[in-house]
Formats: sequence, structure tokens, C-alpha cells
Amino acid sequence: MALIYPVAADSPEPEDGTDPDFAELAADLSDTWLVEVAVAEDGDDACFGPLSARAAWDLALDVDERRPGWTVSIVPLHVACTADELVAAFEDDEE
Repeated sequence: MALIYPVAADSPEPEDGTDPDFAELAADLSDTWLVEVAVAEDGDDACFGPLSARAAWDLALDVDERRPGWTVSIVPLHVACTADELVAAFEDDEE
């Protein structure tokens, strides 16, 4: 599975078989998301959105299920914070 999506460093590890917390993703990063699909290394790719966090996740899972060799990324469309704040959200405090 080549599914890529942001997870804050301090997020608890999800239990097996549970969905991510879409409300937290929307509140922490963005209300709107994009799904990027890279079909091959030669630049064949596409971007779909804007979507809600849940709709982006559902679309990404559906595409990944049908084409597991493709790289599917879920990315925020807009982040209302500084670069330092963004890095801090994903940095591990144990470093």
C-alpha cells in the first residue's frame, strides 16, 4: 500500500481496524484536502479536490484498493500556520 497522509507526532496509535479521526485532521490542518495520485515515475499524476477530510480518505482508499502500485497521497489544501508551527505539529518530542 502506497497511501501517504499526515499524522501529528503526538497522535495516539490507532487501534487495528479503526478509521483516523477526521475531525482532528480538519481542525488541526485544513478543512479542505486534496488526493494526489502518482501513476508512474515519469510524471503521470493527478490531483483531486477540494474534498473534506473524510471524502479525501474514502477516495484515497478506493483508488489504493484498485491500484495498489500507485502512490496515493492525502494532503491539506490550505494550512493556516507558520512553517515552524507546521514542523512542530509533526516533530517527535523524543528527538
